[in-house]
Amino acid sequence: MRDTVRVTLVFPRELWEEVKRLIPPGERSRVIAEATRLELKRRKRMESVRRLKALQEMLCRKYGRMPSCVEEIRRMREERDG
Repeated sequence: MRDTVRVTLVFPRELWEEVKRLIPPGERSRVIAEATRLELKRRKRMESVRRLKALQEMLCRKYGRMPSCVEEIRRMREERDG
C-alpha cells in the first residue's frame, strides 16, 4: 500500500456539493490529490518564472541592454553567401 496520510480539509459548501454530485465516492480523494499535485506544479513553475525575471532584471541593471545583433547577423550571412 502506498504511503498515505489522512487530513481534514475545509471546502466552501457549494464546492463540496459539486464534488459530491460529480465525483463518485471512492474517487474523491484521488481527484483532490491530483488537483493539489497540479496546483503545486503550477506554483513551482510560477516561482521559477519569478526567479528568472528577477535574475533578468539584475543582469540588465548590471550590464545594461545588449544592442540588437540582427543587422550584423544579416551582414555576415550575406558575406558568407556572397
